[in-house]
Order: sequence, then structure tokens, then C-alpha cells
Amino acid sequence: MVPAWYRLFAENQKGYGYVDDKTPELGIAVINKVRGKGIGNLLMEKLFETASRDGYTSLSLSVDPKNTQAVQLYKKLGFEQCDSSGTSWTMICNIPSS
Repeated sequence: MVPAWYRLFAENQKGYGYVDDKTPELGIAVINKVRGKGIGNLLMEKLFETASRDGYTSLSLSVDPKNTQAVQLYKKLGFEQCDSSGTSWTMICNIPSS
């Protein structure tokens, strides 16, 4: 199982976290029993490193604003809400330089 990934989507097949054709959208999952132990932060740092190495300057995601723990992590990492779709927020972050 891969708990974190990113990929490019096209406008005609976009996900909820779609921003544009050049910004990968990420997906991440941390099971309840290990939340709050830094695993999400570590996964996000690795995604930033890999995306930067792959030549990307930003990443986007979709999150339910009721998932306050995830929203708090994303904001701490520099993500900002840029849109909403249904019950989800679209957030974007410039990848921090190494």
C-alpha cells in the first residue's frame, strides 16, 4: 500500500484538488491509530523532496475542512486554501526550497 502519492491531472479529468495541468495533486492517508505521531508530516516532507527533485514547484490537495487535524498540518506546511468544491477545500503550497 502507498499511503502518499502525487500525480498530474488534466482539466478534463481533474480531481477535487486540481489547480492546473502543471501542479501535481497529492493524496495521503494516515490511519486513525497512528495519527498525531508525526507520520503525516514525514510523508509530506518526503512528497515535497520528491516533487522538488522531479522539477515541480508546487503541490495541491483536497481536504474536508471538518478534518481539522489534516487542515492544521497542511496550513503548518504552508498550504493555503485557493478554492472549494462541494464539501472540500482545494489547497496549494509552493514547495519549500531545500
